[in-house]
Amino acid sequence: MSATKTAERARHPAPFAAPQVFVLAVIDGKDTGVAYRVVQHDTVIGRGDEADCSIDDQEISKQHCLLRVNGSVCTLIDKGSTNGTLVNGRRLRAGVAHRVRHLDEIQIGETYLMLLAGSFKHRPSQR
Repeated sequence: MSATKTAERARHPAPFAAPQVFVLAVIDGKDTGVAYRVVQHDTVIGRGDEADCSIDDQEISKQHCLLRVNGSVCTLIDKGSTNGTLVNGRRLRAGVAHRVRHLDEIQIGETYLMLLAGSFKHRPSQR
């Protein structure tokens, strides 16, 4: 690889929330296997075009819940959805932030998601 290409790579901005990385993985439901990388502070989960993470499930509201990232902390807020939001089997109160952690299971409608959270490891530069 030429020195120019190496220099170009070094100039890319860090990904959102670096060194943390957050992923919502659909583990059960119509969209099983789909993964959404969280790329903004506020991510609306719901059905249709109004959601940042759009899930094909008629039991999910258009703007069902909100995943909020603040540094290494994620919170989930039910936005007054018709069928509610559950984290690890416990129903959230609408409008109240609930901290979610790595491997927490989120149920909205008939869909189950899992939050995957981690951080990038520092890699020493190669010379």
